[in-house]
Amino acid sequence: MTNNSIYENLHFTQMISTINADSYPHSFPLHWHKYVEIAALPEDANISRPPTLHINQTAYHMNPGDVLLIWPGEVHEIVENADSQLMGLQFTSTIFNELPDFAPFVNHFRTFHHIRQLDTPELAQNMLVHIQHMFAVQRSQQTFSGVETLICLYEMFMDFGNYIKNTTPKDTQQSSPEIGKTAEKINIACSYIIDNCEHDLTLESAADYVGFSACYFSRMFKRITNHNFIEYLTLQRIKRAQLLLSDFDVPITEISYQAGFKSISTFNRVFRQYRGCSPSEYRKYYIK
Repeated sequence: MTNNSIYENLHFTQMISTINADSYPHSFPLHWHKYVEIAALPEDANISRPPTLHINQTAYHMNPGDVLLIWPGEVHEIVENADSQLMGLQFTSTIFNELPDFAPFVNHFRTFHHIRQLDTPELAQNMLVHIQHMFAVQRSQQTFSGVETLICLYEMFMDFGNYIKNTTPKDTQQSSPEIGKTAEKINIACSYIIDNCEHDLTLESAADYVGFSACYFSRMFKRITNHNFIEYLTLQRIKRAQLLLSDFDVPITEISYQAGFKSISTFNRVFRQYRGCSPSEYRKYYIK
């Protein structure tokens, strides 16, 4: 019998919480939280049918060797885990945010959800090895096991970042000093937008912040981030609103302005467009 209280009752007495197969729920309703979650299905898992999870209204069917990444604020549910083979990790996203070396990759990390053994066997296997090692370290309860687990997590995402870097299309790779400097400045612009998304930012002001013309900035921003400026700014405002919605004492109207929207009607419309539900509905799914 699974223990749902273990699954969704993190107090972070450890920086990384492991959920073994016996404690991973057979199912769990729609919810979201402010930490990163990873679900993994070992390569030797014996399943009668693939475990299924939904993330942002998309269904993911996992096969042995697969890893699923769930990012803070994403509405998700465990639809089926009938054979009790899934294992999970949960940890705070500040683990990445506090390290400058990860800054250029955080936005890329978040574009990934399903790491399929069938599509990227080397990456999937590498991640599973790290995940299983973290479980082994946590079970050992030896001195500095928490530190060793954290180091293993960093190593896993270092390998993930190198995978992203090595598989990025050639026209966006940092293959020359000029392109490399441009990509660095675009990443600086992304951080600037994230930190100031509640303000009245324009493409021109962001371009000026990193010393580019608006035309060149617009072209390179799209090429490197796969979003145009307005799409990216709107997405960051939605993410800001998602976190604010975890505070039930703040009215939704106030949240819309704190996130950078000029009217509650615009906020409601855009939020539903990006998240498939209204802000009030989304708030009901929050689990601390």
